Amino acid sequence: MPDRPQQSYLGKVALIAWREFRHTALTKGFIIGAVAVPILMFGVFAVVPSLMSRESPPLVGSIAIVDPTGSIVPRAKAILEKPVSMLEVVEEFAENPPKTAAEQMEAVSTLPSAGQQKIEVAWRTETDPAALDGIKSDLETGKLIAGASIGADTLDPSKPAAPFEFFIPSSLSPKHVTQISRAIRKAIEEERVARSGVDSALIARLSDAPEPKTMRVSPEGAVAKEITELRFMVPVAFMFLLWITVFTSANYLLTTTIEEKSNKVMEVLLAAASPMQLLVGKILGYAAISAVMLVMYGGLGIAGLSAAAMLDLVPFTHLLYLVLFFVMGYLMVAAMMSAVGSAVSDLREAQSLVGPVMMVLIVPVALWLPIVENPNGMLATVTSYIPPATPFVMIMRLTAATEPIPLWQTITATLWGFVCAIGMMWLAARIFRVGVLMQGKPPSPKELLRWAFVR
Repeated sequence: MPDRPQQSYLGKVALIAWREFRHTALTKGFIIGAVAVPILMFGVFAVVPSLMSRESPPLVGSIAIVDPTGSIVPRAKAILEKPVSMLEVVEEFAENPPKTAAEQMEAVSTLPSAGQQKIEVAWRTETDPAALDGIKSDLETGKLIAGASIGADTLDPSKPAAPFEFFIPSSLSPKHVTQISRAIRKAIEEERVARSGVDSALIARLSDAPEPKTMRVSPEGAVAKEITELRFMVPVAFMFLLWITVFTSANYLLTTTIEEKSNKVMEVLLAAASPMQLLVGKILGYAAISAVMLVMYGGLGIAGLSAAAMLDLVPFTHLLYLVLFFVMGYLMVAAMMSAVGSAVSDLREAQSLVGPVMMVLIVPVALWLPIVENPNGMLATVTSYIPPATPFVMIMRLTAATEPIPLWQTITATLWGFVCAIGMMWLAARIFRVGVLMQGKPPSPKELLRWAFVR
């Protein structure tokens, strides 16, 4: 007999939790966004390498160059028909980095593929500068795929290289534009070096700066190639994974609470369960939704790192930290959303109450760069103790630190975060039991605090 009330209480909580989970997680929108999209992304990552290995689009047509010396076409032809390696493209990008968004897109389009590219280009040299008008006409009619005009100053090694005119039709793809312009530019560079009398091989040897071959040694002794950019982005990925999974389900909690209150469904639910049973059931139901998203998107990230042979960047302790701070972050945000949702009747009213707290939650997103660069610095340490930003800052600090975070900071920040989360849940429960049946004008933050301490 004494166990029946407890079983009845937990049974109602479980029933409410399942109701919230079922009405959100078993919808087409959630299944597509939280389950199908990660699976599709993983499939895309698996298929992209095979697509990149296919044959590049052919480059076929005629190119005319106005060059009084007649020395550029033979050099440009040899350069264009020579296969370009990925290393050469990267080195060229490093020497002349793209500045605008258009240049960046064009640079990406020139990346070579593993397949062979068909190149059938007929070159034509014009020694008379007056032939430029005819070249333009041929471009308009489609007889040429590109044309160029090179002046004497451009080839004079005693002067800075003057720009040359390069003409293309609007139908030429960005990849082919860059291939042709690169061939002409390299040909001009070779001609200027040849005219200067300097050994081009000597110049190449002297300008060939050695690149470090950075290798990462794991604690188990495994050696793998280091990708610094990816290592730098791992802590940010942890933080955004935590952010997205927590706020997506917490937003569901906010909107459904407001809808049920405005539609009078809340009164029906309260006839069968107490406010605390309803609140606990809602929080547990949406916690399960967050967990599903965390597993799906986190699993996608781990699978990607495994495919890149960089799984050692995410040791098992980091995954434990992720789960720990996921629980902390969800409790904090869910407490705020449930309290606000119970106190207002529409989303516009909720925004005025959630807004000030969101300013604190933006801190990890706005300051992720200095936190990741110096996880033991003063900024990272101080923000670790500012709830509700604590779990998001701590996950970045612990996954980014090249030097261990002091153990006392990890323990105190974690304990402080859970104390704050429990305190916020207590305040939310007090506000929920009062505000869930309140109607009319939305309360001010001061009134919400007064509700929390009403007996």
